[in-house]
Amino acid sequence: RTRGVYLTRVISMMITVTLVTALAFAGPDRAPRGVCVAFAGPDRRTRGAGVRMAASAADLHGVQAACLEKVQAAFTLTERDFPNSLECAAWSSGPSSGAVRGFAAEPKLGWISSSITNSGRGVCASELTAFVAPAFDIPHLYQVVGLTPEGKISLTLDYIARYDLPADQNYLQDYFLSTTEWQEKLRTSVAGVAESAVRQDVYMRTIRSPMQLCLELENTADSLAALKAACESNVDRWIGWWQTAKEVNRMKVGSIFMRDTKIHRMRFQSHAGLLKASGVPAELAERVAQAIVGPGDEQYVGLGDGA
Repeated sequence: RTRGVYLTRVISMMITVTLVTALAFAGPDRAPRGVCVAFAGPDRRTRGAGVRMAASAADLHGVQAACLEKVQAAFTLTERDFPNSLECAAWSSGPSSGAVRGFAAEPKLGWISSSITNSGRGVCASELTAFVAPAFDIPHLYQVVGLTPEGKISLTLDYIARYDLPADQNYLQDYFLSTTEWQEKLRTSVAGVAESAVRQDVYMRTIRSPMQLCLELENTADSLAALKAACESNVDRWIGWWQTAKEVNRMKVGSIFMRDTKIHRMRFQSHAGLLKASGVPAELAERVAQAIVGPGDEQYVGLGDGA
């Protein structure tokens, strides 16, 4: 009887080893449901279940930091204490958190903002904007990179117009139609891993240009590299326009300022609304939005201290 029990156990062990070995080499797609196969390795279905993806929030903010360095190299930026005065240089509320830095480079740039917002569950957005002073009519620089709820990388690049484009064909040609070939090269650089995507609220859709590039990319090392190249190219092109920039006629400064003020307020409403929707208390959401968008009109045109 003892020998029979021993043989039964040996046979059982052999069957178990054979089954596990067969499943391990069969791959995850052939494994029956309910069976855990060791060393089979994660596949695409495990994304979002604890498997580290190529890009993190820190990686994406690092891309924007490199772009900010390009702006700093082209202009004499002065960091302002405005975000800190609103207690938003670094902030948190529940699962949400973020940080804001602001700069000025008068008389050319009214407000340069670099911010990151983490909304919890891995969702984040890193924004870099450079708003031009009304004495010049070069488009504002606007770019946002982030991680979506689905774990993809999002990319938005734009130059915000200073005039009504249908009414000024020369401006349309100089700053927007002239970017068509360059923009198509950017699209080609991420071919196969990107798709068009517009997640913006109504305020940002209102002020965007017709040449805005808005994409979602799979979170891979190749996508991160393509995103970095696209953002740096976007900043380089914008900086290049300054080589021939001239101050506008003083008669135009007032109308440019009025348009910019409206854009300024729409951006505030957009940021505040998105933060409130993510659960950030209204009072904090509005302070963070103000820190990102910049100080009031008086400082914006260079009449105040900008602090």
